Amino acid sequence: GSGNGLELMLNIQQEEYLPVWGESDEISYEAGVKVQIHSQDEPPYIHQLGFGVSPGFQTFVSCQQQRLVYLPPPWGDCKSTPIESDFFTSYSITACRLDCETRYLAENCNCRMVHMPGNANVCTPEQYKECADPALDFLVKKDSEFCVCRTPCDMVRYGKELSMVKIPSKASAKYLAKKYNKSEQDNVLVLDVFFEALNYETIEQKKAYEVAGLLGDIGGQMGLFIGASILTILEIFDYLYEVRPLALGASPSLRLSTCNTLRSHSDSLGYTSNMLPRHPALGNFEEFAC
Repeated sequence: GSGNGLELMLNIQQEEYLPVWGESDEISYEAGVKVQIHSQDEPPYIHQLGFGVSPGFQTFVSCQQQRLVYLPPPWGDCKSTPIESDFFTSYSITACRLDCETRYLAENCNCRMVHMPGNANVCTPEQYKECADPALDFLVKKDSEFCVCRTPCDMVRYGKELSMVKIPSKASAKYLAKKYNKSEQDNVLVLDVFFEALNYETIEQKKAYEVAGLLGDIGGQMGLFIGASILTILEIFDYLYEVRPLALGASPSLRLSTCNTLRSHSDSLGYTSNMLPRHPALGNFEEFAC
């Protein structure tokens, strides 16, 4: 929470700013500082990713750590291999971009900008104007394929919420002027950075169809269809077995021989016609069976 993080009181010293004599791309009209909150494995890229803090205000920055995990190829398009760089050990979009821009300026201008890593000579103001700035503009607008930086598969980001209050108050203006020996308070700002809560959020991509699910579906479908096929074949054989005598048809001689066989069998066992009740319409049992 607020008060348990990093608190800075800064004097931006506007009186040390260079005067503006004309308009150019390097002229800055604002007063304040730029701040970037980033992981220790990722180099700062303040001029692109920083947020501004204005003098005359106390700025409260509430942070929430987020861990983003993306799927590597062939499911996704993130980079999971280590970075090939002489300046950085961990891969990030910022590290990739800085490494690429540094190598590009070293090849084309034989110097590097102040914020770039390495031991090469820093570009002079003339080299900035004649080579470095035009080279980076050309790199961004015309030669975008030279620096292709993919999203890392595992990255940390910090969500931010900013709020500001006026500083100094009328009651504290004289005290601060006496304490820091400054008569004007337009140069003072306070930055308060803290964690919203001592936890973090993980957003992870997962494959929509895992190997276990694929094998389970294949096994279930195969079991269903193979079982249905075997039962169908058995039912067909059973159907043919039951229907075949009716389909072939029984001749009168076959029925007569069957009846004679039944009579001879009953005579050999000593049964008589009086042993079974006589059917009024069909006669004795053997006649009824026939």
